[in-house]
Amino acid sequence: MTLSCTIIFDPFGRRVSVPAGTTLFQAALSKGILLRSDCGEKGTCGKCRVIVDHPDHLSPRTEQEQKLLKKRGPDHRLACQARVLKGPLRVTVPENLVLGDEVFGKTGIQGNFSIDPSVRRFPLTADQIKAIDDTTVLSREEKIRRAVEARFSQTIDFKDLLPLTQLADPYVYTHDLTVVVQENNHVTAIQPGLHPKGIGIAFDIGTTTIAAYMCDLAAGTILSAKAMVNPQRRYGEDVISRISAVNDNPEALAAQQRLAAGAMNHLMDSCLEETGQSRDTIDRITVVGNTTMQHLFAGLNPHTLGTAPYLPVFQDSLVPTCKDLGLHAAENVPVFIFPVISGFLGGDILAACLGDLSHTREKTSLIIDIGTNGELMLCTGDQIWATSCATGPALEGAQISSGMRAATGAVSRVWVDNGAIIHETINQAPAIGICGTGVIDILAAMRKTGTIREDGKFDPDKPGVTADDNGTGRAFTLPGTDVRFVLKDVRQVQLAKAALSVGIQLMLEKAEVTRVDRTILTGAFGAKFDWENARDIGMLPPIICENEMIAAENLAGTGAVMALLNKTYETEVRTMARQVTFIDLASEPGFVERFSAATRFPSLD
Repeated sequence: MTLSCTIIFDPFGRRVSVPAGTTLFQAALSKGILLRSDCGEKGTCGKCRVIVDHPDHLSPRTEQEQKLLKKRGPDHRLACQARVLKGPLRVTVPENLVLGDEVFGKTGIQGNFSIDPSVRRFPLTADQIKAIDDTTVLSREEKIRRAVEARFSQTIDFKDLLPLTQLADPYVYTHDLTVVVQENNHVTAIQPGLHPKGIGIAFDIGTTTIAAYMCDLAAGTILSAKAMVNPQRRYGEDVISRISAVNDNPEALAAQQRLAAGAMNHLMDSCLEETGQSRDTIDRITVVGNTTMQHLFAGLNPHTLGTAPYLPVFQDSLVPTCKDLGLHAAENVPVFIFPVISGFLGGDILAACLGDLSHTREKTSLIIDIGTNGELMLCTGDQIWATSCATGPALEGAQISSGMRAATGAVSRVWVDNGAIIHETINQAPAIGICGTGVIDILAAMRKTGTIREDGKFDPDKPGVTADDNGTGRAFTLPGTDVRFVLKDVRQVQLAKAALSVGIQLMLEKAEVTRVDRTILTGAFGAKFDWENARDIGMLPPIICENEMIAAENLAGTGAVMALLNKTYETEVRTMARQVTFIDLASEPGFVERFSAATRFPSLD
């Protein structure tokens, strides 16, 4: 008989009983407590650290725990490594490691959009149906077909069983009804009553955040916008961790698909509740995301995205149904999943280009979408170039010792005032960590004060720097906080900023572009960071900062909305995907040497 062990998790006050051998991470998850897991439960990030009252009730420390917790007492454990042997046990999650559900940004899309949707609604009264000439024997679908053509001059086709099943309902057929018709005159639903107004939902599935935009398909307006943290984060903060989770356990594919679909259903229900709409008014859905997120949502194994040559399973758009994907709308509702360019250039960068209409402008435009992956697109008026940079999750606060998402208490701004380093946190709360925008700022501030040298090493004589017995600077503590930036953190940012800078420069060279008229910074993080500080630490080449710099936070979501509301844009984005010239940075001559050189910080001059 398996021993049952009782665990209490603080500060949540939740009690759970689990079988002996269960990890603390899984025990917390069973009660809906999501702990930090930047590495996907591999024990390498240290972000799931907890404090226990009875260390002897747990399995011995693993090698990974010994390495990461060697300076902490035996009551400190990694939840993903520690297995409960017996109860009772009280586990405390440190405040700075509690994973909240706050989401900032992502919902700020406004305005009217051009409309010509792929779906139309044709309301028919019972009298209009009866008015059809019935001198011959007509099937029900033929009568509806003729009624729509007579009333709206529109031909329609019944190809699916579902609308015929709905039409077979005696009540529906003899009363007012609404015919829902998708592209190619394809009838997808017969609804009782007159419902001329249909809605659509555009989703932006980010690695960190999922956003939903509910739109009026007839008016071209956004009715509601909601966002939440992507629950797939339990499998890691970056796409590589989530791919690895599937490689290690094939069941993780279905689990991640369900997590994404469940989050989207929650957002959909929230939008419906806010607007007073019902599910049967949803007629079409569009989805954008990076290549891995789109594969996972579609239920496609992303293993080819994790190994060279990093090829996607699909490149053209997909149009499954809500039933295929587990979305809670009518089962025949189509879901337009954007095309992708490559393994690391997905529908989100295409949507961002569409959202800005960069490909239609005469001016040269550079779109930079920085998240856990850096995606770049260059539109020169007659050509489109694109590449991706392995920036990693450091620029979003992951893989940083005090790093965290943009949430209450995160250091979001850092600057220098009269030689002193000053900071600001989200919601002016006490500092418990540092998010991506703060990471860029703190590096720039440390460079301006000489705290960090060009090679990335700390000056041990500067205030706030902690040195080891050999006099080597090992960490910097942000004044007035417990937030520390260690040498490993600096190195992570050096690698990320070098990848982005060299990627931009190589793409400009390949396209023979010497002037960028417009640089658009987008993405939840990309639109918020201080681009001047990014330039000063060598993350953005000066050439792109000489002209117009534009922060556009929700361009991918904007593009998803545009495609939802106008079928011309659906066609346009598919054409655009085929026209892009993709640059594989790793295969470019001299890339490694240039990357290595770019890890240094520019001189203060």
